[in-house]
Amino acid sequence: MILHRNPSKIGSVNLPVILTRILALPILTLVFLIHRVAFSLDIILFPRLKKVLIKKPLFIVGLPRSGTTTTHRLMASHTELYTSMPLWELLFAPALCQKYVIWGLYRADAAIGGPVIKTINWVQAKLAAKLDDIHPTGLTDPEEDYLGLFPFDGCFLRVLMFPFAKSTWALGIFSSLPKAKRQKLLTSYRGLVQRHLVFRGEHKRLLSKNPSFTTWVSDLAKTFPDADFVGMHRDLEQVVPSQLSSVHSGLQIFGYSAKDPRIVEKFVTLLKLYEEEIKEYTSILGSRMLPLDFKAIASAPENAVEALYGHFQLPKRNTLDAARFSDLLAETKAYRSKHSYALGEFGLEIQDLRAPVTRPLLNNAKA
Repeated sequence: MILHRNPSKIGSVNLPVILTRILALPILTLVFLIHRVAFSLDIILFPRLKKVLIKKPLFIVGLPRSGTTTTHRLMASHTELYTSMPLWELLFAPALCQKYVIWGLYRADAAIGGPVIKTINWVQAKLAAKLDDIHPTGLTDPEEDYLGLFPFDGCFLRVLMFPFAKSTWALGIFSSLPKAKRQKLLTSYRGLVQRHLVFRGEHKRLLSKNPSFTTWVSDLAKTFPDADFVGMHRDLEQVVPSQLSSVHSGLQIFGYSAKDPRIVEKFVTLLKLYEEEIKEYTSILGSRMLPLDFKAIASAPENAVEALYGHFQLPKRNTLDAARFSDLLAETKAYRSKHSYALGEFGLEIQDLRAPVTRPLLNNAKA
């Protein structure tokens, strides 16, 4: 059973947390407003945007902490075939006009020796070092493109700021949202992808990795009828504590804790739902969804990726992309995470993961 410790004693609200809570929302609101204005400006500057075709996208979904990042980045090395949104685009330039402005500034900086980019790289190295054992990333690395939906209130990462809001957990179950809200988010996502393709190459296929899109699969399959899916899986006994541990630091910034039993209960229910969704859609979509287990990608990543290529009948890599894949494969095999976690840290026992999932638990967030 989930051990219900006193929530009031979990997490801490001090002066830095209070300031973060006060400042974060207006700052983010301003940034998101700028992004939305830029999106609107795109329609004027690039009138053919809506006509851009999104051909044969591949969506990597499933349980988080199940090898989704490894699979995504190995596949993304095939740059002739695929394109994925890097972190810098998602955070600073989701709109096409923003991408061109930042690219122009980058080239101007490079022309004078790159002092700005060198400073950014230094800051990034300092900040990213804390995440290396949990989720190594950088501004130029392919990332979860649902981050680009933040300005449209479509990114589940808002759970870090609002872990007790009903609307936050509703985002976790896409089918629970009103049809109009779902359609609005799908339209925003299509626009995000179209802008990325214009910038990166319209001939390329989108490669997307989002565990949070697991409950989007039905709508994505209808919106993109030629899309394929990879459904990642891992034992919940490892997934649950790993996911809670990975969001713990982010929650602490806003004075919350992943050890709060109310938050633990919500995540356990959501992750059990993800597991059920993958099983269901593997059956419904047939050959359009390939199930891939964490053990396969962790023990033999090359074989797992080649099986994926064979299943979806993907073309071979060119010489340059083959070299990229080999280098990344070597890094993947050499990587050793120091991220440690256990169910007991979060007041959980194995039997808590075996109880049947109940959707009302997610729809009735506790204050």
